[in-house]
Amino acid sequence: MKMKIVKTGINGEGIGYMDKLPVFVPDVLADEEVDVKITKKERRYALGKAVRILSKNKDRIQPKCYVQKSCGACPLMIARYPKQLEYKYEILRQSLIKYAQIDPRLIAKPVANEHIFGYRNQCKLPCRSEDGRLMTGMFVPGSNYFHAIETCIIHEPGLENMRKAVLHILNKYRMPAYDVKKKKGIRSLVIRGFDGRYQCTLVTGEDELPDSMLSELCRLKGMHSLWQSIHTSRKSLDVFGSRMIHLGNETYLPLQLDDLQLQISPRSFFQLNTSQAKVLYRTIADMVGGRKKLIVEAYSGIGAISLYLRNKAERIIGIESIKDAVVNANRNAKLNHSDHVHFLCADAADKLLYLSKKETIDVLIVDPPRTGLDDAMLACILQSRIREMVYVSCNPATLGKDLGVLQKRYQVKKIVPIDMFSHTPHIESVCVLNRR
Repeated sequence: MKMKIVKTGINGEGIGYMDKLPVFVPDVLADEEVDVKITKKERRYALGKAVRILSKNKDRIQPKCYVQKSCGACPLMIARYPKQLEYKYEILRQSLIKYAQIDPRLIAKPVANEHIFGYRNQCKLPCRSEDGRLMTGMFVPGSNYFHAIETCIIHEPGLENMRKAVLHILNKYRMPAYDVKKKKGIRSLVIRGFDGRYQCTLVTGEDELPDSMLSELCRLKGMHSLWQSIHTSRKSLDVFGSRMIHLGNETYLPLQLDDLQLQISPRSFFQLNTSQAKVLYRTIADMVGGRKKLIVEAYSGIGAISLYLRNKAERIIGIESIKDAVVNANRNAKLNHSDHVHFLCADAADKLLYLSKKETIDVLIVDPPRTGLDDAMLACILQSRIREMVYVSCNPATLGKDLGVLQKRYQVKKIVPIDMFSHTPHIESVCVLNRR
């Protein structure tokens, strides 16, 4: 059927309507007229496939990546970059209006990514064997189909070079892909790097890796840190297994972020776009304003935000539930001579409730996972007397839902979107709230 695509969905797909039923169609843009084949119909929505584009959006372009359509990781690469920013802004705006009735005038225009290709500092790619060779790739969204990827233009060039060099050595030693029954082989390849130094983790089964192979890997130019992660669980969605083994070179990966020095362990989270991470942290610092007595950060990870703000407060407390991240964060505090910044291993809601009763918190910073704040954390914030909040979000839908609850006690002052992930529908947002 002929269909007008009217807007962009949260996954970067086009949305049209069939008798008021929303139809989600990948690989099309808003304002395009498309011949659509309905592939699935449910009570509240339908899925479609574009058979032919009858009328193209003027901002449609040929994607630079030859596997863009089959890979599915960069659905907006078919649009010019300024148009991508418009789509992302609209996704954020609609979510905030729908769930929290936010005045759109409070939402700033997205901060553009200066480098829209070669910006990603980390890859976490599954491995499979094809024609007797170990390959890295992606699973096509919504399927078990593995698509081998020769080159990714989103990866930082040095990261791509390291990925190919590691794969070359693994294939030289005929390392197999992971076999579920044998619990042996290479399951995933994880590489992260900053300023020409890289940390590589081989996610494997119960393998003892050849010393000669490890020696070659450690001698690769730029190989700063080499690890192995044993992962044999079928049910775990985590890329890493529970057991980590340091194989060679340094233990941590260093990162210089303005005047902040960080050392990062393999499982620790850090933003995937280094240059835009600096923009993000500077934005948070601006929103915090002048010097405070006490800042608390929930979901503090390796302590990057808290330590970036170390000159903004007399004391800073970070709360994180993952023990390895807390050890990493306190190590980073010592590295930056920040005795007034402390990190605690605890449930964020429980510890915040305790701290808010005991002390006056000037600013609370939250940077939760994509699922947003849980009910316990929302209840704790509403019960507290915390004067100001900075909410860092990577998911417009959960941000909107959480702001809808927080507005009972807090007033949204400003929201700044930052494009961290060009060619994808994802947008990072920094929101400042004041207690009513």
